[in-house]
Amino acid sequence: MGQEHGSPVDEDRSLRQRGGGQELDRRGTVMYLHPAGEGVASPQITDHHLTWMVGAPVEDTVVAAQLITRGFVTRYPHVRILNSHFGGALPMLLERWDNLAHFEAPEAPLLPSQAARRMWYDTVAHSSQTALRAAVQAVGADRLVLGSDFPYQGGEHYLDTVAYIERAGLDAEDTQGILAGNAEALLGLA
Repeated sequence: MGQEHGSPVDEDRSLRQRGGGQELDRRGTVMYLHPAGEGVASPQITDHHLTWMVGAPVEDTVVAAQLITRGFVTRYPHVRILNSHFGGALPMLLERWDNLAHFEAPEAPLLPSQAARRMWYDTVAHSSQTALRAAVQAVGADRLVLGSDFPYQGGEHYLDTVAYIERAGLDAEDTQGILAGNAEALLGLA
């Protein structure tokens, strides 16, 4: 699920067709969010061939931020939200956002960092150990699940989706959780 032409994801037509947040919450749904590849409808991005390199992480960030500031995460606590690509820039922005929450999102029921820790994030970062470490520090290793971006990444890049996590120098328990255990928890299999 992604944004529908700039509307907040919790107002998305496809979400409404599925009974809205209440029905997803009742079912304990896993809601996977992935960018639409529209460059946030910005010519600054799309006209300069930055749709996936810059636009996709911006879309990831905006969608996760909307779910937090609009209270979706707290209103529907049984919906298990899985954000693509570490939620974009979210891990790098959480401290800043916490410091500005009183101004930017005074109606949000939780600090952004607290709400962010209620969601899950896949590890697709095109082998960026820096992004992996930032996400571990910001939301916790227990909120990260292995992502591959298949079929967009193939061959060596696909194999590196696991290898870069193993090379990152995390402790063995965190690494194993990211590679398998956390997904079991997300899916209710643990």
